[in-house]
Amino acid sequence: MNTDIYKLIALDQCNKSTYKKRMGAVVVNSKRIVGKGYNKVHSTGLLLDGKHAELEALYNTKAKNREGSVVYVCRITKLGELALAKPCPACQTVMKKMGVKYVWYSTDADWIRMSLT
Repeated sequence: MNTDIYKLIALDQCNKSTYKKRMGAVVVNSKRIVGKGYNKVHSTGLLLDGKHAELEALYNTKAKNREGSVVYVCRITKLGELALAKPCPACQTVMKKMGVKYVWYSTDADWIRMSLT
């Protein structure tokens, strides 16, 4: 399966973020994009009180589309280069509970596939 298109769309989501570490994510189920998101400031407005990209993408899906899904999450630097976007332990736990099967995340050199099952 060619995952490049999903990676590019996740990268496009990064460009919408105004955070210092810009991250974007997409949720794919049955080869269809069912959710998109990027990291952003939470409703409190505090810079350190943010919403994570992968959870934003999942919250933008219908519950029925989460089970067995794949999340693609990436981060870009100020120069537009890929950087490490491995989901934090809390996001991994939430994604697993929501039924996400795999996560693809960017590194500074490539993408890594991580199983949540």
